[in-house]
Amino acid sequence: MKYAWLVIAIFAARFFVTAIAYPELDGDLAWQRWLGNAIAKSGAIPRALGPETFSAPGAPWLPQEWLFSLIAARCAHGFAWTLFAAAVAFCAVAALALSAWRAERRGASSLAVALCTALAGIAMLESFGVRAQVVAWPLLVLYLIALERDGPWLWSALGIAAVWSNVHASAMLAPFLALLAASGSWADERTFGRRTRRLALLVPASLLAICCNPFGWHLPQYALSLFGSPIKSFISEWKVTDIDDLSFAFGALPLLLLLVILGTRTRSGRVAQGWRDTLVFCALTGLMLEAARNVPLFALVALPLAALQLTGSVAAFSRDTMPQSLDRFGKLGMPAVALGLAIFVAAGLLRGTASSQGQLAETAVAALEHIPGEHHVFCADFAWCGFMVGAPHIQVFLDGRADPYPPRVWNDFVAIVRLHVGWRERLRARSVDAVIVARDAPLDQALAAIAGWRSAYADRRYRLWLRSGLLSSRPGRTRTAAKTVS
Repeated sequence: MKYAWLVIAIFAARFFVTAIAYPELDGDLAWQRWLGNAIAKSGAIPRALGPETFSAPGAPWLPQEWLFSLIAARCAHGFAWTLFAAAVAFCAVAALALSAWRAERRGASSLAVALCTALAGIAMLESFGVRAQVVAWPLLVLYLIALERDGPWLWSALGIAAVWSNVHASAMLAPFLALLAASGSWADERTFGRRTRRLALLVPASLLAICCNPFGWHLPQYALSLFGSPIKSFISEWKVTDIDDLSFAFGALPLLLLLVILGTRTRSGRVAQGWRDTLVFCALTGLMLEAARNVPLFALVALPLAALQLTGSVAAFSRDTMPQSLDRFGKLGMPAVALGLAIFVAAGLLRGTASSQGQLAETAVAALEHIPGEHHVFCADFAWCGFMVGAPHIQVFLDGRADPYPPRVWNDFVAIVRLHVGWRERLRARSVDAVIVARDAPLDQALAAIAGWRSAYADRRYRLWLRSGLLSSRPGRTRTAAKTVS
């Protein structure tokens, strides 16, 4: 991995700086900290939406990120937050490094591993953040490594699956991957031998392992229900992957094309990947094309397969074509180059920190919190409302928890944001009295054109609308809430 470390160092700088210096880029952190505090205070994990929302109180909820939220709440400020954010970034770096190590361990050349590591890193960029799913990335790679081991180490997959299930619902992949490995092993060996039998036993064992969490069998049930959930079409991460997704276009797609074009055989005619690899690759390809959020998972699985194929099929990437001078530079100069480039990338990101302020309507949210009275707030981007979950005197229509809200709420949300017929009636029927929207968006222009609403706050990006009479009828309105920035 002497060349892959250069690539990993650059992505490490990107991940660590993004996690520590840009926490506001992910609105889910606010409600996850609220959840963690609620669990710590009550000693129990909530199983339904509460009075923090006015559109669906009592709706069933399975907060799969409970452990992540609990730790995020305990490490919400100061140096503790820096350590927590850095730990999440480390998980992304570890996933990339483990996948590269897996490629080298299976015989891929250093150049092939470096190229495929760079493509996998690009595939991870858009999904990266201080998020529970990022913590699950190295667990996926570790589970695949365990499946490749023989002897007692194979059963370490069960412990990995159990930990995985307490981090993120993507742990449902564990028994599925074990099933594919067992099926592929049977096809490769053409007999139900000892290895195949052990992998077959691992399938039900992994299914039991992912039930070792506070939700039991409800967690895999929840994960499966997401595939048919009607709300997926409203959430960008669940949309069908297309060429507009940069992480797909410049990261995952090249890996996919490498494997499809080069096939499964090397220049010598030897099969580079067996049925085990092929089945896992095909399954993750399907998941990636079905939802953009699966792009990093595909890339981490495809990295070692593509590196192996490059090594065996393209002469320029084979082990025996490496110039001695380049090999010497890789041993002596690469650490210095990697460190220099990592520092350069980190410095550039830190200089851009100021430009990230105000990306999630935080100022408009703060303005509403300063206005006395009870408020039913509608956010044109539901992620913004995550900042107000659990705030005193405020109830949200829809927030970043997303999954537990029933389809009728999502239908109203889309109808209002897109100004479908009857959108005003839906606002009135839901008793919405506050709206946060991007300036000059269609909904912003519509509220400005009709009677019954007035602007309570505006800045260069966002505007807060209140129903007319709300400001004048409630004494003690602060200047902060009423100001307008041109």
